Amino acid sequence: MEKSKVVVVRCKNYDEADVYNAMRIGIEALGGIEQFVKKEDKILVKTNFLSTADKDSAIVTHPSVIKGMLRILQEEGYADVSFGDSPGHGSSRAAISKIGIDENSSFGAKIAEMNEEVKVHFDAGKTCKDFAFTKEVVESDAIINLCKMKTHALERITGAVKNVYGYICGHNKAAGHAKYPNDMIFARMLCDIHAYKTPRLNIMDGIIAMEGNGPASGKPTPMRVLLFSADPVALDSVFCYLVDLDPELVPTCSQGEVLKIGTDREENIEIIVAKAFEEEDKEGEAKERKIKKRVVTRSELLEKYGNPKFDVPRKKAKLTFLKGFSDVMTKFARRPVIDKSNCIKCGVCINHCPVPGKAVDFTNGKDKPPVYDYKKCIRCYCCQEMCPQHAIHVRGRG
Repeated sequence: MEKSKVVVVRCKNYDEADVYNAMRIGIEALGGIEQFVKKEDKILVKTNFLSTADKDSAIVTHPSVIKGMLRILQEEGYADVSFGDSPGHGSSRAAISKIGIDENSSFGAKIAEMNEEVKVHFDAGKTCKDFAFTKEVVESDAIINLCKMKTHALERITGAVKNVYGYICGHNKAAGHAKYPNDMIFARMLCDIHAYKTPRLNIMDGIIAMEGNGPASGKPTPMRVLLFSADPVALDSVFCYLVDLDPELVPTCSQGEVLKIGTDREENIEIIVAKAFEEEDKEGEAKERKIKKRVVTRSELLEKYGNPKFDVPRKKAKLTFLKGFSDVMTKFARRPVIDKSNCIKCGVCINHCPVPGKAVDFTNGKDKPPVYDYKKCIRCYCCQEMCPQHAIHVRGRG
């Protein structure tokens, strides 16, 4: 069996020239961009815009990474390129504007609005057979997945596998959490999305990652790496290696292996550290740039590039005879808690709660913070993801 290759490239900051060079190295180490997309393809560069957020927040794919990808595609002669995401709150165009990109700085690529819904039936889906994707996803020939290295309250981490949830029109996302209410079934649904339209290439922005209360309220922390792979599960597994987390504890990894959208098995992943150097001739003049590749072990990767103190849940969930019954298990799961000192009573958490009758509401009046009904709460953490004040934290075991 051929191993899934994951390339790791050191990149210490978001200087546009440095990021572009690092992305060139990573893509060349995998064989070049032509290995993944054809010149005639209609290409969608799928970013991570959870919401309209500042570029330095570690919530969204950094503009230097987006621009680096768009520049490479333009230089290599790809003419039909668009980029964007369908945020859970706000619009693709607003998110792009917030991080400082417009049509004049996008290297000829068009902004994908990602707001027009197309119903898709997918017979091969194991967990979900019907989706409400954006028009750009359905009409694209090839997708390049620019994900962000972050923690996630539901799935422990969010990366390449989770990022395809942005295929779905933003106003349908909360309903998806209600329909797939626990981490395992939600991960299996994500795998069905990958099976419908697999990204040709996955690139993870881990230069500044997010730890702790992710994916929107955590702490930015430097990891100083970019990851590259055609295998989204292997890519996310290498993210796990970098933070000393067992991929089998991450449902998007374990279910990705089971449903064969990729591999989370260490023996089936080849980790390649790549960097560029200039080979000189006998006169000492630069001859040409070459890529140096070195295969490393999981332990070597953690020692030289990782952060074992990265704030992410590492405890194994306790197994009980109730395991698998999501309507019962949600009663024992971790729960969202509102920090009353930071809450501004805006109601965003209520608006994004997918539960009929609402699991969080202004029970004590709109002049007081919202109150949870944990008997209704399905632990999807949409409220925590969308809180603009970062006032909601996930507490409890796990």
